[in-house]
Amino acid sequence: MAKRSIAVLLVCLGALLAMPVLAQANSTDIIEPQSKKPTAKDGWQAGTCTVDEPAPGVKCSPATPGIFFKLAAGHPPVGFTQYIIKHENTTGKVEPAGITIPTSPINEPLEDRDVKTLRVDLPPGLTVNPEATPKCSVEDFEHEVAPGIFVPACAEDTQVGIEEVTLVTTVGGVVPAPSPPFPPGNTLPKGTVIPPSPATGTKIPVFNLEPKAGEPALFGFIAAGKEIVYLETEVSWESDFHESFRIRLGESEPPFATLKSRLINFGQEAGNLGTIDGGNGTYINNPTTCFDPNQFPSLYSTWFRAESFGQPDAEFPFGSTAIEAKVADDEGHLIQQEGCDTVPFDPSVAVDPGTAAIDSPAGPTVDTILEYLTGAESDQQESHLRRAEETLPQGMGLNPAGAQGLQACTDAQFKKGVRTFANECPAASVIGTAEIETPPLPVGALKGDVYVGEQKSMDPTSGEEFRILVEAKSEERGIDVRLVGQVKADPATGQLTAVFNEQQVGQFAGKLPEGLPQVPFTSVKLHFDKSKAVLTSPPTCSAAVTTGKMEPWAQPGQQVSVSSKAFTLSTDPSGGTCPKTMAERKFAPSYKAKTDSTKAGSYSPLRVHIGRSDGQQELKLVDVTLPKGLTGKLAGIPYCPETAIAAAVGNSGKAELASPSCSGNSLLGSVATASGTGANPLKLDGKVYLAGPYKNAPISLVTITPAVAGPFDLGNVVVRVALNVNPETAEINPVSDVIPDVFGGVKLDLRSIDFNIDRNQFSLNPTNCNADATVGTLGGGGADPTNPAAFSSYAVNDPFQATVCDKLGFKPTLKVKLSGPTTRAKNPSLKAVLTARKGDANIASTALTMPHSLFLDQSHIGTVCTRPQLASHTCPKASVYGSAEAKSPLLSEKLKGKVFLVSSSHKLPDLLVDMRGQVEIYLRGVISSQHGGLKTVFSNVPDVPVSRFVLNMKGGKKSLLVNSTNTCAKTQRAVLKMKGQNGKKKNNNKFKLSIAGCGKHKKNK
Repeated sequence: MAKRSIAVLLVCLGALLAMPVLAQANSTDIIEPQSKKPTAKDGWQAGTCTVDEPAPGVKCSPATPGIFFKLAAGHPPVGFTQYIIKHENTTGKVEPAGITIPTSPINEPLEDRDVKTLRVDLPPGLTVNPEATPKCSVEDFEHEVAPGIFVPACAEDTQVGIEEVTLVTTVGGVVPAPSPPFPPGNTLPKGTVIPPSPATGTKIPVFNLEPKAGEPALFGFIAAGKEIVYLETEVSWESDFHESFRIRLGESEPPFATLKSRLINFGQEAGNLGTIDGGNGTYINNPTTCFDPNQFPSLYSTWFRAESFGQPDAEFPFGSTAIEAKVADDEGHLIQQEGCDTVPFDPSVAVDPGTAAIDSPAGPTVDTILEYLTGAESDQQESHLRRAEETLPQGMGLNPAGAQGLQACTDAQFKKGVRTFANECPAASVIGTAEIETPPLPVGALKGDVYVGEQKSMDPTSGEEFRILVEAKSEERGIDVRLVGQVKADPATGQLTAVFNEQQVGQFAGKLPEGLPQVPFTSVKLHFDKSKAVLTSPPTCSAAVTTGKMEPWAQPGQQVSVSSKAFTLSTDPSGGTCPKTMAERKFAPSYKAKTDSTKAGSYSPLRVHIGRSDGQQELKLVDVTLPKGLTGKLAGIPYCPETAIAAAVGNSGKAELASPSCSGNSLLGSVATASGTGANPLKLDGKVYLAGPYKNAPISLVTITPAVAGPFDLGNVVVRVALNVNPETAEINPVSDVIPDVFGGVKLDLRSIDFNIDRNQFSLNPTNCNADATVGTLGGGGADPTNPAAFSSYAVNDPFQATVCDKLGFKPTLKVKLSGPTTRAKNPSLKAVLTARKGDANIASTALTMPHSLFLDQSHIGTVCTRPQLASHTCPKASVYGSAEAKSPLLSEKLKGKVFLVSSSHKLPDLLVDMRGQVEIYLRGVISSQHGGLKTVFSNVPDVPVSRFVLNMKGGKKSLLVNSTNTCAKTQRAVLKMKGQNGKKKNNNKFKLSIAGCGKHKKNK
């Protein structure tokens, strides 16, 4: 009975890595061996040809290499597979005539050569399109015309090939010998070869059938009108997406067995026999590559595995040895495909943003499109896509708000490379849907989800920080496409580029050339769920274009540029006219700086809030000046070291959360940010630490916010804030670094920043209750958020006023002592010691007018320090007239410095006390000569607490005082006027000066 067959077929598309399995079983015991130099007698042969039978009795085989069909992406006229059972070549006699004839008896034992199941695996990229012709129903195919007799009732346009079975007799003296040529009454010997014939049912049509559940395609033929044979198809979507089929056979029955089985697929003529015009010419499509077969010797091979009834394999096909049929001539030279330079390749991309609003959550749909050409349209099919790179419009970036509640699907959960339809990705990892249209499958067959993949890097340019996992499957058709997309994010702009490229390993061929699965498709459509808010729309209503670079398998390395049709958004979520340019965007952020308590002179947490709405420019810079007297207590607080700050920059966010880089001893408070577009921005908490000098400021803050949200860890957002201190007023001027609007490749879209400086007894209120304000500017992204020169500026003014200043006391104590010569025309030195009570109002001004006995010695006013010299700390030594030091409860160490005469706008130079330490503070005194006496007025004393201040003025040639009389002659009294920041005064018109040495003088007198 005839019952053997094989078929070139199948469908599909996809992408997955393979798990190579080379079986160890009995395929080689069933069929004839393969020759080192291929021949027409090899046990396993396969290929595509220009014609199946170029001459009578001559079939396409390695012996006819000239008719192998070599056109890359072409539609071969014929595709064949053939196996030959192990046998002997001998002779036998037709009895009783005794006529000797050639015979080919099958090697014993017969059951070990009797194929039970076989499987054929086609080369990657060789595709069979079952949708290229109409299909016959299984019911019509199994049309039973008599009990046990089947004649398919399939239409002619469903025929896609012919199965030719060459039989051999397994016993002699039973099968009648044909007459003629033999005399009547004779029988054939064992091993007689019976060629295929329609009359014997061994040359029969192969039909394209409606597939059963779980199969991408189904083909069948009926041998001898009795044996129904199906070609059950499969796509190896767990590896390289090559196509295969399996045939299950019944056990042979004497007196016949199969010697050779050859399946011929019609290729271009499938569905088009005679006058029938049912096929589109794409039933068989050659691979769209022209790789050197010597470099990849198994890339274009077809493989055969089988089990016999005598040696069944419970693990078939995995327990059976795979036999390779290379495309080679009879000298063993591998045949290379050609014509890749003429393979069409016309990809395109289309994008729908999924929203009309700028700077808002977006649910775009991205469609990658390829043509699929019928045989009438082109001799070559469109090249398969090897590599895809698509770049979304600038500004359409990752939305941090979308990370909330999001989970990642791990590679193990995604199960790429595992042949199972059920992945284990969490439901919370789904961010969209996928639809793939492929010509070998019905429209709409492949559908699935898009998942967030696990993070494998903290480098946004690597494509491993952000990954998408794409699945589109059809269990009905037995195919599951799983692709991994690497999403590269520009670290400066956040612009996204998705790259799809894979390294596959063939089940038999091993490591293949790098690239996506070699399968046809017309559309790969990814739709991102707007409700998941993982993407945000561009910031303007200008035309937005998606670009890309597509690489065809036909010409590796060639990049074909694509651009989508532009889309234009139309609405601004903040209202008003939609901006056409970046510079036209609104920027009107809110700013508030308040203390929990406004009680004068008390410690109270300071809270700063900065806010912006969707659609506005990015927040880039903060440069404000706090109200006078609103300051902080630095005493006892160590700086966070620069090494620790650098470590935070390099750490992961999770590491920072587990073990902060800066010591808690440096902690001043917290920072909370809300980022992302939409109604539910992402909220992250960070910490604020005290740090050392930075950008010419004496101290600074450093904010460290671990960027950990959902499945992502982008590291730490580290922003320094220079705390400039006005030396004249002690006003604090915080100036931030440029605030990133993109971090780790993510568009931050900061909606709010809340600083909470709430360390116990750090923030100190003024002791002045005059109306004041925090004033300054906030910088916006302007025309280009990556270029500070293009930033915009928005003025802020948040009123502040301390309260209950009148409750504060004001009772400072001043002592002034003159030392040195007391006689007329001599120049004494002076020491002034000021002490203040804790909790009192701070000093606002002090004026001391010396008695007439102490004149200003203008002859000693020589070298003065200029303003530039003062600012650069290069005052001449000759301009130094004394020294000073101050002790403040806000500082750990005293401030110390020199007293200079400095340039001024007054008649005389000013007296300036320049004290340095953690900060630098000036006390500027205006000196004058009033009725010959020296008057010094410190009228703008900073509103900061000072517990003790000591001023030492030089005597002699550097003294600014000269005695007009003997200062010991009588008690010397000055006029002292002191005013507190709360307005309270302490005046003394008879302020007694202490004259050193006068007691001794009087005694001598």
